[in-house]
Amino acid sequence: MNNLSNSIGLLRLMQLADSALPIGALSHSFGLETLAAEEILTVSRLEAFLQGYLEEAGQFEGTFCRLAYRLAGQEETFTESWLALNQRLSAFKLAREARSASATLGRRFVQLALSLDNAAQLRIALDICKNSDTELHHSPAFGLVGGVLGIEEEAVVLAYLHQAVTSLVSACQRLMPLGQSQASQILWRFKPKLYEVVHQSLANTENPEKLQNFTPMLELGSMRHSLLTTRLFIS
Repeated sequence: MNNLSNSIGLLRLMQLADSALPIGALSHSFGLETLAAEEILTVSRLEAFLQGYLEEAGQFEGTFCRLAYRLAGQEETFTESWLALNQRLSAFKLAREARSASATLGRRFVQLALSLDNAAQLRIALDICKNSDTELHHSPAFGLVGGVLGIEEEAVVLAYLHQAVTSLVSACQRLMPLGQSQASQILWRFKPKLYEVVHQSLANTENPEKLQNFTPMLELGSMRHSLLTTRLFIS
């Protein structure tokens, strides 16, 4: 692509990765609200927790983002591959709330992308999942949109993971005494880790059938979330 196309692609990616994107991400904590309420997760433990999240869930979701990116432009095998990718991700998400949150964000993300750029493959992807009653998850949705828009693959995965961890930090700011400056410092320090995780996701694509994800604390937090007396978040 020429410089103008690269610059426009970057601007579009910045908009899609904005935490204020109107898809409802600010309403989800993915189990963090339970962990904060039970005092398992505190400000002093937050940075170590998020590092573990990136190393496990981050590289896992980043891999699905990459795999979906590579489906962009496919025609003959797209339906089968797109369904299989989302169905497999659903199978990994044991907690109903976390699974539903991912699917809600994914569907809304593709719908929003369609309202911005009426790309035929995005419409097809949305209809395929709707007609087969298959959940359309956020990380594959982000990857596919990035691929359809022609944005560079590594930049798409970096942007997805950056907005994911930014959303979690934002949730923690509403759940515990975490100030804006401290939150910004955590996110700043995480930049090298994000780069490392993105490259791990690239290695994972060589053997996607061996993908694993072990996040019992988050899964249990999501499962117990509905039992909280008061809740700020949906998940």
